[in-house]
Amino acid sequence: MRTLTIVSERHTYPVLVGAGALSQLPWALSEAGLDERRIAVITDDTVRQQPIAQELAHVLEQSSYDYSFVVIPAGDAHKSLDTAVYVYGELLTMGFRRGDVIVALGGGVVGDLAGFVAATYMRGVPFIQVPTTLLAHDSALGGKVGVNLPQGKNLVGAFYPPKTVVFDTRALLSLPERQWVNGMAEVIKHALIGDANLFAALEAQPLRECPDPTFLEPILADAMQVKVNVVNADEHEAGLRQVLNVGHTIGHAIEQCSHYELGHGEAIAIGLVLEADLAVMRGMLTMEARDRLVQLLRAHGLPIRPQERDFAEIAKRIQVDKKHGRRGWTFALPQAIGRVEVVTDIEEDEVRRVYERAFEGENA
Repeated sequence: MRTLTIVSERHTYPVLVGAGALSQLPWALSEAGLDERRIAVITDDTVRQQPIAQELAHVLEQSSYDYSFVVIPAGDAHKSLDTAVYVYGELLTMGFRRGDVIVALGGGVVGDLAGFVAATYMRGVPFIQVPTTLLAHDSALGGKVGVNLPQGKNLVGAFYPPKTVVFDTRALLSLPERQWVNGMAEVIKHALIGDANLFAALEAQPLRECPDPTFLEPILADAMQVKVNVVNADEHEAGLRQVLNVGHTIGHAIEQCSHYELGHGEAIAIGLVLEADLAVMRGMLTMEARDRLVQLLRAHGLPIRPQERDFAEIAKRIQVDKKHGRRGWTFALPQAIGRVEVVTDIEEDEVRRVYERAFEGENA
């Protein structure tokens, strides 16, 4: 098992990664000073039926914790204020107090929503992230929590770090193939941002399906370490942390315009290619590096071309992205494999050109 460390303004907390990490949850609760607290496990109706949920219940029972499950519908469409209000009501009904603990058991939607509830219920209660998807190796770290609005993703939220992250890699064995592939988009993203060796390792041995959890542990921990390094340097996204958004400025817009028929990782994969194309057009990235990225995404079964013809709808979504300043659109663009730069003066017409060329299949 690997232990990573995130240094937050609020507190320093461990990230436990490995097969069997869930057994360390009672220790993590104790280390965080959360012994003998009541626990609300927020999860979705898919994860609730998975072995990881039964194991979590067993671990808590073995340590005599009083716990209850709060179950929400699965899917990004339910990462909303309406769902948060439902969870608030459930917590009130069970008599959940400010000193009690929320455990977020699930993927990125559950982690973001449960964290948002934790940040706002009674002005803040402690919470722990227990991610169960590959995508969540990204979203569970760094304390960004929130919900979507109809106008855009993650427009209501907070910086509210968990007390601990416990990532038991055995949970990934039950992932459907498409969910695994979606998660690999974020692993590739982290390699693109800050680990050229990881990028090369994935080129040499693509992971089209979940390997043995023990084999996966160092790969996943290396990808997570990239984000940990960035968060430790810039927790509140004042500058450097925006590099983590590479692929997401266009990707989020594509995801929304697909009405979430595209998975998050699928949309981000397309966004990574388009933003690499934008970097090439600006002279920031070589075509060779861009082509390596495209080939790696393809090797993992991820899409590389947008399917939405109407760029005006995409632009409308990009326009409300919360990173933008007054000078132009803000993008994180790759400079090389292992290096990304934040650019704050992107014009809509530049994005339109790379989008329309990609839609027509140029440079594919």
